[in-house]
Amino acid sequence: MGGPALLVIDTPPRAQYTAETILNQAIDLLASLESRFSRYRPESLITQINQRSGTGHYTDLDTEAEALFELAGQLWTESEGLFDITSGPLRHAWDFRSGGKAAPDNIGQALELVGYGHIEWLGNSCHLPQAGMEVDLGGIVKEYAVDRTTAFLRNTGVTSGLVELAGDVAVIGSQGDETPWSIGIQDPNGPGLLCSVSLVDAALATSGNYARTLTHDEKKYGHLLDPRSGWPVSGPDSVSVIDAHCLAAGAVATVACLKHEGAAIDWLRDSQLPWLLCNAGERPVGPIAETLSSMVGGIE
Repeated sequence: MGGPALLVIDTPPRAQYTAETILNQAIDLLASLESRFSRYRPESLITQINQRSGTGHYTDLDTEAEALFELAGQLWTESEGLFDITSGPLRHAWDFRSGGKAAPDNIGQALELVGYGHIEWLGNSCHLPQAGMEVDLGGIVKEYAVDRTTAFLRNTGVTSGLVELAGDVAVIGSQGDETPWSIGIQDPNGPGLLCSVSLVDAALATSGNYARTLTHDEKKYGHLLDPRSGWPVSGPDSVSVIDAHCLAAGAVATVACLKHEGAAIDWLRDSQLPWLLCNAGERPVGPIAETLSSMVGGIE
C-alpha cells in the first residue's frame, strides 16, 4: 500500500504451524488486502469504483468494504469534512511528488469533484456521480491491515509478535524475553528518532505532515490538504496515538493532523487515548510526552 512492511514472531508457534508457514500466510493476507483496497492496483475494488465514476454503474461492496466506507463517512462527519476519502482530485493542484509543483488555479475545478457526501448509494453499492471523482482508503486501510494481520497471528497461537506497515505498529504481548516492545517515533525535525515508547499488547499509529512538502510563493507546504478549501492545512507536524487497535489510533492521529494545533489538542484530549503532538522547533506535548519527561533524561 505504498510503504514497507515488517512482521516479527518472537515465540515458538503451535505444533501444527511453523514460523515460515505463519509468515507466508500473513503475507498472503496482506497481499489480498492490498489487491482489493489499494488505489495503486489496477485490478482493485478502489480502482474499479474510480474508473466507473460518472458512468452510472454502481459497484457492489462486501461487508468488509462497506464497513471501511462507513468508518470513512463517520470520520468525515466527526471531522466536519476534514477527513475525506474523495479528496484525490486535489492532486491536480498540489503535486507533492519529487520535483512537484503547486497550481492553485486548479483548486476550484478540483473541488467540484470532492465531497464524501456526493457519493451515491444503492443498498450496499456505491457510485461516484461525476467523471473524475475518486476514492482512496489510504487514510485508514493500512491501519486496518495491521489489525487484521495481528488478529491472524494471535489466532495461530503467536503470543509475542509485531506487525508494522509504514510506521504504524501493533504488538502482541511482550517480547520473547518478557520485556516490552520498544517502538520509536520519528523526529519531524530531522533524521533519527524523537523518542521511544514501551508497548505491550497495544498499537501505535503516527500521522505526519513533514515528509512530503513543496514550496510555493516562497512558503513551504506539507502534503495534507483541507478538502473544503483545497489548500494545505497548517496543523501539527506529527501526531502519535496509542490504542488497543491500530485503526482507532490511526484515525484519531490522522484527523488531529488535519486540524490547527488548538483544535487538534482538543480532539486528542476528547479521544481519551495516550497521544504525542510534535511541531518543528517546539517541545512535544501530550500524555506520552509527560510520561517520557518524568523518566530519567526525558525527551532528548
